[in-house]
Amino acid sequence: MSRSAILSEGLHIEQNVKEPATYPVASSLVGRYEKVISTLVKYGFEDIIAHPPFNRLIPKSKKWIPVRRGRPVIEYTRYERMRMVCEELGTTFIKFAQLAANRPDLLPEELIAEIACFQDQAPQVSEAEIREVFLREFGKAPEVMFEQFDYQSIAAASMAQVHRARLIGGKEVVLKVQRPGIKATIEQDIVILKQLAHLVESYFPQYAAFQPVELVTMFENSIRKELRFSVEAANLMRFQQNFRLSKDIYVPDWYPEFSTDRVLCLEYINGFKINDLEALKAIGLSGPELALKGINLYYEQVFGHGFFHADPHPGNIFVLPDQRVCFVDFGMMGIILESDQELMSNLLLSIAEQSVEGVKKALQALARVDQFEHEKDLEYDIVEFLTSYSEMSIDQIEGAEVMEGLNRMFFRYKIRIPANLLLLLKALVIIEGVGLMLDPKYNIIKNIEPFVRRLLARQYSPQKLGRGMAKVLGDITRMALSLPEDVEDVFRKLREGRLQIEFEHKGLEPLYHKMETVSNRIAFTLLLTALIIGSSLIVIADVPPHVNHVPVLGFVGFIIAGLLAIRLIISILRHGNF
Repeated sequence: MSRSAILSEGLHIEQNVKEPATYPVASSLVGRYEKVISTLVKYGFEDIIAHPPFNRLIPKSKKWIPVRRGRPVIEYTRYERMRMVCEELGTTFIKFAQLAANRPDLLPEELIAEIACFQDQAPQVSEAEIREVFLREFGKAPEVMFEQFDYQSIAAASMAQVHRARLIGGKEVVLKVQRPGIKATIEQDIVILKQLAHLVESYFPQYAAFQPVELVTMFENSIRKELRFSVEAANLMRFQQNFRLSKDIYVPDWYPEFSTDRVLCLEYINGFKINDLEALKAIGLSGPELALKGINLYYEQVFGHGFFHADPHPGNIFVLPDQRVCFVDFGMMGIILESDQELMSNLLLSIAEQSVEGVKKALQALARVDQFEHEKDLEYDIVEFLTSYSEMSIDQIEGAEVMEGLNRMFFRYKIRIPANLLLLLKALVIIEGVGLMLDPKYNIIKNIEPFVRRLLARQYSPQKLGRGMAKVLGDITRMALSLPEDVEDVFRKLREGRLQIEFEHKGLEPLYHKMETVSNRIAFTLLLTALIIGSSLIVIADVPPHVNHVPVLGFVGFIIAGLLAIRLIISILRHGNF
């Protein structure tokens, strides 16, 4: 089969599973297929792609077994080899794995631990390629637009790299520039990821619980937003508005006239990373003070504004000389609704208070279910989970350990928590790590409890209860005002004979099935009886033609009746209904 035929067959599979047929069809896509498949084969995943159309692209030559750190890769675990595959395939697969790591309810913790080892680094893009991006986006070269532009990047990641520049007038800025060709590569990889996801769900039931199709769909939505820097700019403006009155946090400016979907121009932050303890001492700020200040600002994002930085690692948090905290990189932000803030608060408070029933009810509310499968086993696991912390003082409890325990529970019982809440749990683990760098005695449970209690107090505050009561009264008033009109409408339909009432029986399916079986047997018996009586009348009437003086039609009728009778008896005996 030719390459084009293989590609056509692959796209046909996608269309048969009702995926939108908007994929790039080009020879480069076929080449990308071959790269992905050869990498999977190299790392021992032939079983994944041993189905059409991928099996036609499996290399026929002798498999080359690569060596990593002095060991053949086949000696590594399956999860380690999954990480190696993603690393070799580059940006899209690394980003997909990192996003999948935010779903501990779907992936085992061993795989998530491997994904955490990824390093998002990439080689420098050449000066000519950077100039080409600016010419396409602005119609001008960087040296024309800026007083000074440094083609040597200060950071290079898989999707973009960052350059320093100076505006005409002297303002220092940084420009985040998307890598040339990265969008086309990602579009091609999404096609391949979708096919692999459907193959895994179809042929490997042991991995279906990971819900690869759902993960790829979630990734597609996320990566498309990340490719548009205008979304990051909108996040920054919203964050800036939330903290416009704060004296403890600084949000960098952005410059829309130098920004597009592929280039983002931001104010240069002249500060130092939050984990630079020597610089902290120089401005008179101790580690414990900054831990309390910075992480309280983070809790304010979550429980105050419901809009939080979802990747708060040390490289994304700076401290200015005037001791203000500055978050950067607003590409990954999380949203948490007020109702979910309250549910999360109930969960964290129940853990702190060692309440089994409270934890179970909070998990049910977060997962939007009335009851879990294996609920009794879940209750025992919650008891064991809480008992492990019951003998510790609050200063001894590590927040990351608590979150990991919750993640294991999510995965074991397939508790489906909204993606943004899982993102928040992961961010809380990261922020605790930052706090521990600054203050070894920092405790996330102890420091988060006042915010949780404040949120719960706000939930039952007179103002909120008053607003709730006003809403209820408003709903009752609207119902009362519309009641006469609704009653009149019912009576009008009744007079005109147009009133229809729909009802649905629950739990009657077995009865329906039984009645259908009985009615079928009655009809079958009546047909059999009619056939016997009709054949008997033909024999008695001696209707020709004859064979050995026996009417043929009557004889055939008796034969058919006998066969049908045997069939009915077998059916009754098989189902035990006699």
